[in-house]
Amino acid sequence: MIRPGLFWTSLVAILAASPGSAQSKAATYLIQQAISEGCESHRGTMDASGAIERDLDGDGAADLIIADDGLRCSGPSPRSINCGMQVCSVTFYLRRGPLLQKVHEMLGAGLSVGSGRIPKVHMYAHGGRRSFVRWNGSRFD
Repeated sequence: MIRPGLFWTSLVAILAASPGSAQSKAATYLIQQAISEGCESHRGTMDASGAIERDLDGDGAADLIIADDGLRCSGPSPRSINCGMQVCSVTFYLRRGPLLQKVHEMLGAGLSVGSGRIPKVHMYAHGGRRSFVRWNGSRFD
């Protein structure tokens, strides 16, 4: 049974994930899961840079990127357990029908998504090197 206080706290954290933009139910669920896992079941919020819902593969449907460096936890550590000293987990989901399917995971920080039909996803790698990935029709590389 979900405690009412925990439900409202989770709902507020989800809504804080991307202020001013609508999120699909699938994205909201995955963001909630990322908060719960990254904060080890403590409360947390995901800022807009940590949850980006956009078309990444050019099919016209909104996909999702969750970057744990956008997660702030209220537990013993303010950072996600999926973060190291420099970079954090970045997970890519592509929409397939009504569902978002996990297709790629890597380490990065400072995520930003470019423009275009199939945008470049820019981020920092270990050592501060700036790089990007892009959907090539079968995977992100």
